[in-house]
Amino acid sequence: MALYMLFLVGMGLYYRRFAQQSMENYFLGGRKMKGWMSGTSYAVTCMNADVAPAYCGMTVITGTFICWWYLSRFGLALMIGGLLFAVCWRRLKIFTSPEFYELRFGGAAAPTMRAWVSMRSAFIAVVAWTGAGLLGLTKVSEALLGWSRFETFLLVIPIILVYVVLSGYMGVVMSDLIQTAIMIGSSLVLMGLVWADFGGPTGLYQALVTQFGEGVVSWHPPMSHELLGVVGIIAWTMGTAIGYGGDVAPMAGAMEGQRLLSCRNSREATRMYVWTEIVLFLMLAVLTLPALGAMVKWPGLHDGSMDKELAYGLLLGHYLPSGLLGLALVAMFASIMSTVDSNMNFGAQVFINDVYRRFIKRGAEMGHYMGVGRVVMLAIMGLSLAVALQAENVIDIAVFMLGLSSAELTANWGQWWWWRFNGKARLAASFGGPIVFLLNKYVVFVHLIDAGQDAAYVIVLSSIAATCLLWIAVALCSEPEPEEKLLTFYKEARPMGWWGPIAQKAGVETGGGSPIMYGLGLALLGAVA
Repeated sequence: MALYMLFLVGMGLYYRRFAQQSMENYFLGGRKMKGWMSGTSYAVTCMNADVAPAYCGMTVITGTFICWWYLSRFGLALMIGGLLFAVCWRRLKIFTSPEFYELRFGGAAAPTMRAWVSMRSAFIAVVAWTGAGLLGLTKVSEALLGWSRFETFLLVIPIILVYVVLSGYMGVVMSDLIQTAIMIGSSLVLMGLVWADFGGPTGLYQALVTQFGEGVVSWHPPMSHELLGVVGIIAWTMGTAIGYGGDVAPMAGAMEGQRLLSCRNSREATRMYVWTEIVLFLMLAVLTLPALGAMVKWPGLHDGSMDKELAYGLLLGHYLPSGLLGLALVAMFASIMSTVDSNMNFGAQVFINDVYRRFIKRGAEMGHYMGVGRVVMLAIMGLSLAVALQAENVIDIAVFMLGLSSAELTANWGQWWWWRFNGKARLAASFGGPIVFLLNKYVVFVHLIDAGQDAAYVIVLSSIAATCLLWIAVALCSEPEPEEKLLTFYKEARPMGWWGPIAQKAGVETGGGSPIMYGLGLALLGAVA
């Protein structure tokens, strides 16, 4: 662990000079990234420290059909982003994704959306997911070391802050590559030890069937389940895939745009999504397979008499000797540091570029903006600590964030694919969507409708549908954006979809919805493969 910490500090010092040369170097790595580098970095960033406790906790409740959780959450969405949107985003040549709104819309809606998405990303999405990661880290340190949350944060936070401030984006990505190898290696060792204890995969299979029955070794989810039934799978698939790619600063993964825009060209940007999916699925598979052994070793994890999110820590403590346990702890530190440094770097980037430099202080020297960025990083960390100290369940945070963000997702496709979509429709979706979700969650499905154990997912699906109808109605009842604005955007981005009148004036023959359907079909094929 000491060697790992020294390595991170050394990495920060090594890239410090490069990072200080320009804002693009500090926040986008000079736009020199290859797709496999950005994709691997994004994958390990998605593997927050909350993932091991949360996913292993879900595994001991569900069984082998846990695979549907990460297939539904990431499989189709990443393919859609890579095939349908990566090239369009790169054509715009923007520094941060919120700049998109002032290119696409006119009037007051444009700066409002740019500022809102930036503030939402920096102080809601980034804070929530960083807090979830810190909470996940305490789940492991509590089980293995007996540390309180305060003791864990006292050790980890100062190291993270020093490293993030020094390294910039290039240091983040390069360290992520090393962290990926550490995380996969650690999980493979644990998986091998668990299998050896049960006499191989077949022995583990028989132990699961003997103790819990055929249901826990099913390859498909049950129709109804307290945590992951068919309704839940549909909700996660739709809640992540619908609208994906149309906004690369989503609440569920706000730093995605940074990974995309840092790639050296459009081809590498598309590859970024593919590499993210490959690396992410590999890490999730080797992480969740050992948790099946925890179900047999500690049956209380499955029946609810024990905290399910302690499963990963119990596995580490039971199977790993001191040296290998140190490797596993380093992997946990790697996952949290990867996520936190990415979140903080991205949060500072969008606040400086899309709020501070755009609305508060223009034309200042780079050193001034960098100083403000460091203050923003400290603020993000402070708010994230508050989340981690108050929250108790990592999965609850994930489900709430999905619901809050998913209501507006259809608008993310609408703003790219339909010329009639305007700023008022965007405002209706972005501000009305979360209100619709909260009304459904705390009023409609509490006092008016009983959706049973699938209520959380039914709320998400109904919120998506209601918000879609809302923004379509607003768009049709209000004037479109000025023709000159739409024409300029269309020539730069060349989006797919229903741009008939604008495409005609631009002298471009549009395929309407055919390219979209073809792309969605390829995305589905890629996800299945």
